[in-house]
Amino acid sequence: MNWNIRSEYTEGDDVIASILKIRGIPADGDFLNPPPLAEAFKVLPQELKDSLHKAVDLVEQSIKDKRKILIHGDYDSDGICATSILFNALFKEKGYENTFHFIPNRFDHGYGLSERSILAFFEKAGLSLNSDEKILVITVDCGITAVDEIKLLKEHGHSVIITDHHQKGELLPPAEVIVWYDKIVGASLSLLLAKVLGSKDPHMVALASLATVTDLQPLLGFNRSLVKRGLEILNTDPPVGIKKLLQVAGKNVSEITTYELGWIIGPRLNSSGRILDASSSLNLLLEEDEKKAEALAIELNSINVQRQDKTVEMYDLAAGIDEKNLPKIILSSHADYHEGIIGLVAARLTQKYFRPAIVISLSDGYGKGSVRSVPGVDIISFLRNFDEMFESLGGHPMAAGFTIKKELIPELKEKAEKLANLTIPDELLVPSMNVDIKIPIDMVSLELLNRLDTLKPFGLGNEEPVFMSEKVGITDVSRVGRDAQHLLFKFYESGK
Repeated sequence: MNWNIRSEYTEGDDVIASILKIRGIPADGDFLNPPPLAEAFKVLPQELKDSLHKAVDLVEQSIKDKRKILIHGDYDSDGICATSILFNALFKEKGYENTFHFIPNRFDHGYGLSERSILAFFEKAGLSLNSDEKILVITVDCGITAVDEIKLLKEHGHSVIITDHHQKGELLPPAEVIVWYDKIVGASLSLLLAKVLGSKDPHMVALASLATVTDLQPLLGFNRSLVKRGLEILNTDPPVGIKKLLQVAGKNVSEITTYELGWIIGPRLNSSGRILDASSSLNLLLEEDEKKAEALAIELNSINVQRQDKTVEMYDLAAGIDEKNLPKIILSSHADYHEGIIGLVAARLTQKYFRPAIVISLSDGYGKGSVRSVPGVDIISFLRNFDEMFESLGGHPMAAGFTIKKELIPELKEKAEKLANLTIPDELLVPSMNVDIKIPIDMVSLELLNRLDTLKPFGLGNEEPVFMSEKVGITDVSRVGRDAQHLLFKFYESGK
């Protein structure tokens, strides 16, 4: 473990100003007072704004022409929230009943937009791909690399709007409109499109803020304004489905922070898509009846328990690694790995061994891989060095997913380990603790704690501050709180 002590307190220093300076955030900027969403939107790229207006024109024309509109999402919390937001804007707020939604099944259709998912959603809309009736397909949180799939839709006369934030490939799909920006999540792009379409529902802001946290976007700039506003809504008037999910999990609905978004709500929304089918999670977000929402929340909570048990079982299987001879990138494949859990196991391996980890489930001659990385190792760029080996590949610098033929996995392992040895410096594979400020222990107080609240919301890019004090002892330790879950103790500084 490397200890990175960024600064040491000097008497008279302002702690908040020091933290901002350490993190490269201007103290005189709008970080401490994030602007309203409408103001934050103004600084987004003009290209994004132009594409949003083009998308709205095509949507409005499709409504005039009475064409069916199909929203194609994805099975993670971002894709589910993105689908819910846009469906709400079109079906509920605009009252356009010719709107349909589709979330692919991880096991039947694979990730994102695929030929199998295209055929399935046409069937859901009561159509065939070859039908004389032409529809508008809007992808949310997917589609930016689906070149062949969108060519297929276009060849049959259908129109396509892509909204996505994942990394672009070398070729862009031939969609009429591409709404793309990689600094916000898919649900935020859905929210922006919904807003330009006239959406006024504040609950959609709450869902976009949830996705921003669960999809690990830095909480700076637009994202900070969004999550701050979203938390205000969640703590005063949450969507029915989110309220019920929190209640089932035993959480106080009026005390929601980014922790609850990332560690309570997010895993439960994700669990259905990992184990079964993500439709339960989408239905929860769309549901307005309290009793029905409660039943769905109970179902998701139960599925999440199954997911937790399966994760422990698979991690135990994957963790049998020779720690004395760790490669710079870990690759583990097994027929007993559950496809929906491999990402969680990869994340645990990365957390334990602090290096990129690839976990592959095997079925029917193919492997489905999920990858997690460490800061400084752009894993999607790394994997694109072996692009010709994959049936499909997509992701972010910190996480990726792919499909590969089973017989190519040993070759991938060999090539990945060789490239990692050449390109990944040893220092990136050593965990470090970043300490913002070293302070005397007598500075720890409720006043300091209250001042730190001005830095909220915390998350990626704006982590909770870490302080360090040296030569500190502990005395008067006692258990307190409900079920004695907490410790109360006193500090003392040696020599004082």
